[in-house]
Amino acid sequence: MFLYLPYGTDAPIYYRPIVTIAMIVINVLVFFMFTQEQVASYMLAVGAGLHPVQWLTTNFLHADIFHLASNMIFLWIFGLVVEGKLGTFRMLAVYLGIGILYGATTQIMMLGQDPTFCLGASAVIFGLAAMALIWAPANRIDALLIVWFGFYLRSKNFDAKISVLVGIFLALDIAMLLLVGGALSTPLLHLVGAIVGAIVGIVMLKMNYVDCEHWDIISVWKGENLLTDEERAAIEEKKPENIKRREEARLKHKNLLTEEIELALTNKKPLPAYIIAQRKEREFPEWFLPQELHLKMIQQLLVDKHLEAATASMRQYLERHREQSSFVRIMLAQALLTQNKPGAAIKVLDSISMQEAGTEQAIQKIRAKAEAMHRKNMDEGFYEMGE
Repeated sequence: MFLYLPYGTDAPIYYRPIVTIAMIVINVLVFFMFTQEQVASYMLAVGAGLHPVQWLTTNFLHADIFHLASNMIFLWIFGLVVEGKLGTFRMLAVYLGIGILYGATTQIMMLGQDPTFCLGASAVIFGLAAMALIWAPANRIDALLIVWFGFYLRSKNFDAKISVLVGIFLALDIAMLLLVGGALSTPLLHLVGAIVGAIVGIVMLKMNYVDCEHWDIISVWKGENLLTDEERAAIEEKKPENIKRREEARLKHKNLLTEEIELALTNKKPLPAYIIAQRKEREFPEWFLPQELHLKMIQQLLVDKHLEAATASMRQYLERHREQSSFVRIMLAQALLTQNKPGAAIKVLDSISMQEAGTEQAIQKIRAKAEAMHRKNMDEGFYEMGE
């Protein structure tokens, strides 16, 4: 003979097992305060119609002290794992929900069968065990194993993976169910509870209601629990949904920057607009300011005498736009003269097509001024950068 007494786990526990302890206390109180005759109408009657109240009450009733003790031992350990990840209110909802779903499913399945009844918290416990299997299969349960035979008595600390422990329980129930057939039996009730719990566990995992830190059954199967944070981040980064989310965020940010530039120019603040445009071009190399907006920014920069920013912006304009290029070159040459850069102004003027410009007289006037300024600088020994 042996006795298996689980007492702890290495699974991460984030919440105190308040509901688990409360359910154990309620089950014990109900067992000792009421006789089976008093609670007979609250047991789960099967084959005799649907009785919704019994779907809940049957989970708090037990046949004898051994039935109660064995259930409470395993309610403690699997409740500890599940509630440790869920917290008080979600654990209460899950515990009662599994019990009610199990009761409803069993009565519906057995409609038309020979009337009988069943009771006990074991179906809920198997539901919690299935959830623990899904959420923490590689974590271990610590237990005290007591073995005795006649006068031989020995105890030993023993630990096993949740996947192994739950797997053994399920395998035994499946084997017993195959032996007894499809009739209502304890193994069938256990498996119904396990199926309900498994469905709840998978849904909550997929909906991110529980954080398993990559130790859930899917992550363990894929080996993600053994990855470093950097490796895991690289995998997450390549997922299609994350790529799409980043692209959407990038596009939203890109559009927002354009709106900020337009707003700054509307409010006659060309320097902030210029700074935002430069930032946007660094972040989005394929983007450039629309022609009309770019020209508006250049003109406002010149009016506010932000000559260096205006000069840089005009050079960018000439690299990207054909419209108004001669007009912008004339403005650029004038800005360069204002900065005492006549040599650079002359080079800009040389690139203007007279026929295209249609302002030959104005260009010659600027050129004459630039050449005179250049000769003066040379006479005074002043050289422009790059000469």
